[in-house]
Amino acid sequence: MTDNFLDKVYRVSGNDGMRDLYNAWAGKYDQDILETGYATPARVAAALSAELPDRNAPILDFGCGTGLSGAALVEAGFTRIDGTDLSGEMLAMARQKKIYNKLWETDPTAPLPVQPGDYRAITAIGVISVGGAPPTVYDDLLAILAPGDLLAFSLNDQSMAMDDYGGRLKRSISAGEVAVRSEAYGPHLQAHGENSGSTVYVLERLKDG
Repeated sequence: MTDNFLDKVYRVSGNDGMRDLYNAWAGKYDQDILETGYATPARVAAALSAELPDRNAPILDFGCGTGLSGAALVEAGFTRIDGTDLSGEMLAMARQKKIYNKLWETDPTAPLPVQPGDYRAITAIGVISVGGAPPTVYDDLLAILAPGDLLAFSLNDQSMAMDDYGGRLKRSISAGEVAVRSEAYGPHLQAHGENSGSTVYVLERLKDG
């Protein structure tokens, strides 16, 4: 079942197709994804904790899914976490974990209901990728960060090699929109060959768009 859903993730397109797939997967997602050796949530949480010593800082866990990412943030010591996701069924699973202060379903056709300064950091753990959120979500997340705030996220192997994803990040750094506070390559879905690794970044927002 794990490979079946993972294979579908990398083939599905469009917000409706993605929502339907994750709604169908929600009940088995944790079991299936953990069987792949999913290491990225803990890696992103550790990277953010090294750059954000205030454990009470408000954090938005974008694409929070069933809450595996939020659980990693709690394990790292963070206490004020909100979450949002495209899939209502995934959010239902996340609510059961009682990790988040607030959860809401993302409407991809509308701006995020967040203002710069609402969150000290935003995480997007295993989210911005082929088979996940489109590359423009990177810009959307930067737009709701105030200068000095942080974006902690990952790009898997396949996405890092693509201009829309990895190239977009490099252009953003070159343009002075962000500064790299940390960057580290390591395991992602360790039992899934095509995307067994990912690069974890913590970026600081430098200037308004």
